[in-house]
Amino acid sequence: MTAKTITVQGRDIKYEIADLDIHSIEYYKDNPRINYIISKFPPSKVTQDLIEQELLRYDSTKERIQDLEHNKGMIDEIYVLRNQVVEGNTRLCAYRRLSTKNPSEDRWKKIKARVLPDDVTEEELFYILGIFHIKGKKEWDAFEKAAYMHKMIRVLKKSPEDIKKQLGIHNKTLEAMLKAYEVMSEKFLPKEIIDIKTSDHKDQLKKYSYFDAFYHQKELVERAEASPGFIDEFVSWVREDRFKNAQSVRELPKILNNKKACKKFCESEPEEAYEEAKQALYEHKPEVIDPFYKKIREFRELLKEAEINKIKNELDDNKNKKAELSMCYKEFKKFCKELGLEINN
Repeated sequence: MTAKTITVQGRDIKYEIADLDIHSIEYYKDNPRINYIISKFPPSKVTQDLIEQELLRYDSTKERIQDLEHNKGMIDEIYVLRNQVVEGNTRLCAYRRLSTKNPSEDRWKKIKARVLPDDVTEEELFYILGIFHIKGKKEWDAFEKAAYMHKMIRVLKKSPEDIKKQLGIHNKTLEAMLKAYEVMSEKFLPKEIIDIKTSDHKDQLKKYSYFDAFYHQKELVERAEASPGFIDEFVSWVREDRFKNAQSVRELPKILNNKKACKKFCESEPEEAYEEAKQALYEHKPEVIDPFYKKIREFRELLKEAEINKIKNELDDNKNKKAELSMCYKEFKKFCKELGLEINN
């Protein structure tokens, strides 16, 4: 083993670099993704083997297996604390899979690890993993970030101010992350029953971006506060795949504010709902969808709100302003003529 030192919150922590037998260490149950995995099963059913089989179902694990096999090994170390892999569970799973696949190759039997001392505290571990996965280059998935933040604030009672300061997260972003995580965990994920044998391996955790987009839309948040049942309705829309992607959620306020578009969104077949609603919106409220018609609407509003007497006085004093309005009038007449629109003088 090789001894090294890292400084965490002013304390020098010595750790060792070691090659560990892949079967001598365990998966870390408090890892956000693993914690989600085991939450779907009765505690009595949760074993290290179960965790491994579930991890193998994820696309990210399959990709890691391919990467490691192509590279013939791992570049960066996993982190181990008290015999648990606090960072690098997917890599451990990939190594075990490759070891099974290539039993004669010694390279997959041991994995390089940074072994932390047993006296590392929960707060120090939070800081290490937070900096590593949230501010560093190896970012967690959005759901995993939110799960970690939620645990630190709601479970371990850490100060939101400390988290924002340490990890550089804005207040509104942190609030949205926590609300999105809670709604997804309490209302969406419990319904997702995954059959190990028949699952299509679709990673439901990626749907977190839909909930995050929801809580970044002020109008949707206000609607949810005024009508709590709206959250359940939104959850059902996500479950039915009525949205094309998270960006589609940002368009939801426009759809809900138009009766025809809202009807199309709620009553069309799920896979067609969003496009049908957008089409209805385009037909009945083009200024909401099309940038050109949005500017036309803004131009009309500008004229409607203009102070006529003030502008008249300005035209008497400034020939350039008068010329600009005259050119605008001529261009508009020409434009309407080419479109076949009549203008009554």
